[in-house]
Amino acid sequence: MADSSEKFPIKVLIMCGGKGTRMWPISNLSHPKQFESFLGKKSMFRQTIDRVLNGFPAEDIYIATSAKFAKHLTAQAQEVPLSNFIFEPAMRDNLGAIGLATAVINHRHPDAVMVILWGADHVVQKEAKFLQAIKTAAQLAHENNLIVHVDTPPTYPSVHNGWIQVGKLLKTVNGHQVFEFIRQVEKPNEAAAEKFFKAKDYLIHVGYMAAKPGLLLSYYQKYAPATFAILKKIQAVIDTPQFQSVLATEYPKFEKVSVDYGLFEKLPPKSQWEVPTDMGWIDVGTWELLYHGLPKDKQGNVVIGKAMLMATTNCLVISKDLGQMGLIGLNKMIVVDTEQGLLVCPLKDAPRVKQLYNALYVS
Repeated sequence: MADSSEKFPIKVLIMCGGKGTRMWPISNLSHPKQFESFLGKKSMFRQTIDRVLNGFPAEDIYIATSAKFAKHLTAQAQEVPLSNFIFEPAMRDNLGAIGLATAVINHRHPDAVMVILWGADHVVQKEAKFLQAIKTAAQLAHENNLIVHVDTPPTYPSVHNGWIQVGKLLKTVNGHQVFEFIRQVEKPNEAAAEKFFKAKDYLIHVGYMAAKPGLLLSYYQKYAPATFAILKKIQAVIDTPQFQSVLATEYPKFEKVSVDYGLFEKLPPKSQWEVPTDMGWIDVGTWELLYHGLPKDKQGNVVIGKAMLMATTNCLVISKDLGQMGLIGLNKMIVVDTEQGLLVCPLKDAPRVKQLYNALYVS
């Protein structure tokens, strides 16, 4: 049941525009992994919607995505008003996508706090902690006019995620500790990731944050002026008959860059706070990340589907085909067998799956 006890409006923005090509053969450009149900009966996108609906009413949920995915999204989230779907006419990475969604929410709800949930392909095992943390972040953002992140302690030295360094403890609110935000480092090399993991003052950047949309737009104006200039043209026609035509003309002009590089890394440390939360978070961004996040058997294997393993250790095995699968003598490998294709590669080479996908289908 959604809880509407907050004394100020909160709008939850779910970013759902990823291509998912790092998770081939289950995921591809026409049907990304967030719409798949390989981790259960429901897709990860639907699980995200259900999770948010347990804390917020459907009318307070916004979804930002590529127009290419419209049929999947609207079919799987019928509770969300159609006007709350923000469809991007071109894939220009997320500096522009976040800017567009922020402009729409600011236009319609200028007094609200916006909670951004980065990606509909996450697994969150401790839902109550997740909801408490993002509501606390929203409260802090409302009261202090800051960006307030909800990130998670690392479980291993990942080179696939961003890392956040935190400083001194500032206060405790609603049972959640609030820390200084020191800096953000995107996808470090192995040596740096090992150092961050051992240092104990770094978090994994999951991409959950709260901020007033007007504040975020002011940062675009100061630190990403070229993007802001385009946003101003779009913002001027939001909810008018001219919106779609202006959006189609202006949106492709956005620089194709991540918001982490294009905006967040440029912000001064005192503009952001951190609320570390152990919420059982798993990133399903690469096969290796999925492996590290899921429970393993005594041999260190993660097996989804039916497969016979002999002398096989520390592997991720997914069988969605109807035939038999048998593995002998493998260690630290990924084996994914589906009707769309077969992937076999070392766990450490999981980031190269995107290159493989491009070689198979794009080049």
